[in-house]
Amino acid sequence: MIKLNAMIKDIFYNACHKLIRINLLLVVLLIGTLSSCVEDIVVYRTETKEMMGDYLERRSDEFSEFNRMLDTTKVMGLLKAYGEYTCFAPTNDALFAFYHSQGRTSLNDYPLDTIKMMVYNHIIKGDILTSDLFNYGRLPDQSMNERYITIDTVHVGSSIVLKVNKTASLLEKDQLVNNGVVHVISEVLNPSQLTSIEAIAKDSTFSLFYQALQLTRLTDKLLLTKDDSYKWENYKSLLTPPFTQGGGSVDELPLSRKFGFTLLMESDATYRDKYGITTIEQLKAKAKEIYDQVYPEDAGITDITNPRNSFNRFIAYHMINKQLSYSKFINDYDTQHMIKTYDMYEYIETMCPNTLMEVRIVRSVPGANFINMVNSTDDAVQIVKSNSDNDATNGVYHEIDKILAYDINVSTHMSSIRIRMDAASFFPELTNNNMRGNGKVQSWVFPKGYIDGLTCTETTRFCYLNSFGGYLDYEGDEVYLKGVYDFSVKTPPIPAGTYEIRFGYQPTGGRGVAQLYWDSIPCGIPLDLRMNADNPMIGYVQPSSTNLDDPYGYENDKMMRNRGYMKGPSSYQDFIDMGWGYGLKQSARNNIHCVRKILGIYTFDKPGKHSFTVKAVIDGQFMFDFLEFIPVELIQSEGID
Repeated sequence: MIKLNAMIKDIFYNACHKLIRINLLLVVLLIGTLSSCVEDIVVYRTETKEMMGDYLERRSDEFSEFNRMLDTTKVMGLLKAYGEYTCFAPTNDALFAFYHSQGRTSLNDYPLDTIKMMVYNHIIKGDILTSDLFNYGRLPDQSMNERYITIDTVHVGSSIVLKVNKTASLLEKDQLVNNGVVHVISEVLNPSQLTSIEAIAKDSTFSLFYQALQLTRLTDKLLLTKDDSYKWENYKSLLTPPFTQGGGSVDELPLSRKFGFTLLMESDATYRDKYGITTIEQLKAKAKEIYDQVYPEDAGITDITNPRNSFNRFIAYHMINKQLSYSKFINDYDTQHMIKTYDMYEYIETMCPNTLMEVRIVRSVPGANFINMVNSTDDAVQIVKSNSDNDATNGVYHEIDKILAYDINVSTHMSSIRIRMDAASFFPELTNNNMRGNGKVQSWVFPKGYIDGLTCTETTRFCYLNSFGGYLDYEGDEVYLKGVYDFSVKTPPIPAGTYEIRFGYQPTGGRGVAQLYWDSIPCGIPLDLRMNADNPMIGYVQPSSTNLDDPYGYENDKMMRNRGYMKGPSSYQDFIDMGWGYGLKQSARNNIHCVRKILGIYTFDKPGKHSFTVKAVIDGQFMFDFLEFIPVELIQSEGID
């Protein structure tokens, strides 16, 4: 009964939190208007009985042309119904200027499909995003046209102006209606219809890098956009019976299967001013200087289309097969689960064979996205925020402030640190289809073949739960399996070395028993995921100041290691009390519901990917939170984070 009441409470919380936030916001702003000392007050409006469609029709002097588009596409009916919508409404002047820029005179000059696309570009369905929820760069929700909308800040004199999709000014914001919010904008949102490589070709900022992409033929790897063969309607049986998670989310199918790419690029100006590089030959020489130290055995490869060639490696290391906006490198995974006194790390596979990129949040230093920080933040590569989140149909590209390379220092660094990888980071599909890090409590079930890096049997149901505060998950999310599962996943590339490998999970009574394999070799006896850490077979004792013999739990750590287990890390927590005994804001180290299983010690003679396989022994849900790889020489000095 306690668990059920907690679930009901949480479902109620999820349903009401936006309304509570909006009402509080209105009260605060009303109080603010009573002060004659405050200038430039933004007026927030609420029309508790007026739907968005009615609001737009009532202001026909500003929106008659947009209303005509809504009527033509029958979207107006949607905006007059209950639901949650965010609308960036262009004024009449904005639309007529857009027609003129395209050599047209009226809406009659456009086919219906184009009008529908134009309307969908301006509406987000399923969320109410007031300006207090705007984050720099891409918004977490996509438009109805499945494109991202970006928010940027521009300094105009002493004022800060918000820009939408880099060019449209926000004329009025937070016009609250019964089913959402309207933001009035000065220009039509017309996202690029170019692919990543087409967009870069037209951007003169990166002409040298684009030339290198062409010469290495790495452009051929940036062509995929969408898997048109995927039809979600063909897999409705996976939703029967419907499965509801503890947070109130019901498993759903992904509506599409999109591919995505990210490019981090030095500008022509950076090459010239910082490195004296103005030609392709000079860039080739720089690449050879860097990569011949890391891969001396390949120094004689002169064919720049060969993936082992230094110039090819140099360019490919700038490319990622995930669509990563500025915030999706790491910030969007820095949920309330993460304790903000600990630095945070994300490891990203690049398109240079068998290489990783480290992205770091340094809590003591402002900013984010410190890429390949070896010694200090000064040597880290950073994204130039003023030229980030450049949009394309199948990706995004960013300018960076210095040369990005898997040089000898980065290579040495990667092989001499603990690497903790969230399970969701293994699967680009979760990022490319806006699941991971979207800020919502959602869960998905995937048809067989949807995830490229996964092989499984027909009886395996592979699922993903996005960040939910009631679960004690690293970065808040988890991969889980249902059914009589038998699956294998390819890891991202791990540097050469000898590592202790650990599997992080959250045990509950609903889990089963599974046999784990590393590179097809069994990892000891089957793992019982139903046993909490205080089970005598694991031996957890909670660290406590009242335990005078072992107040910090270090002796207990040794005993648990002898049995093949470790406590959870101290760097994350749960933050919503669900009444399940987890303990509100209790770190994973101090909780019996978080365990690390030591899979064993393994030596890799070269960098590369490996297989992690799980087979059900006793039915029950299998939960996969993270994997850790720690060089054996660091085990004795490792912290508790």
